[in-house]
Amino acid sequence: METAAYRLFYDNIHDFKTTAVHIESEINRYGISSKSEEEVPGKKGRKSRDMWESMKIVSHFNLGIALELMLKLLLFLNKMPNPLDHSLTQLHDAIPSRFRKQLEITFQDSRSVLPHGFQLVAFINTENSNAPLSPPNQDVTTLKGFLKYLDEDAMLWQKRYSWEHVDKGRYRHYLSDISVFVEFIDRVMRDIPRY
Repeated sequence: METAAYRLFYDNIHDFKTTAVHIESEINRYGISSKSEEEVPGKKGRKSRDMWESMKIVSHFNLGIALELMLKLLLFLNKMPNPLDHSLTQLHDAIPSRFRKQLEITFQDSRSVLPHGFQLVAFINTENSNAPLSPPNQDVTTLKGFLKYLDEDAMLWQKRYSWEHVDKGRYRHYLSDISVFVEFIDRVMRDIPRY
């Protein structure tokens, strides 16, 4: 990979992450929530929950791209084949074992930015009587478990198509706070040279 391509690859990771952070700050600035049906002042009748979900979709999609590119960069730096896939779990599993162990330690350390944790938000709004009563429980205590949740339940790489799932009676999943993954990306990228 040429130097200019590598720099763009590296910078994209930071910029997709920064976009997610910016959207999250806008969610906080508006004071919107997944639990409120009130109209958001100055937003032409948009309801808090609808605006929250729409903005979370944009945030999570960008976060997912940042994570995907970061894992692909790690594969590139380790001279490993790069799967042409969006699955965070598969990308994680393709990384050599000793680096996966270091990623796990970094992920666990990153969790310290939210000592009280965060909520996994899942909701469904459908009239489909076959819809499940509750979302599936996932083990999100490890990096691999969390990546599996982000692939299978939150479906980060498909977030841009979220509107297609509304009428299908499927739960839609979001993180109340993305700080752990922002910190995780920052810690991993801190040790990787830009050039």
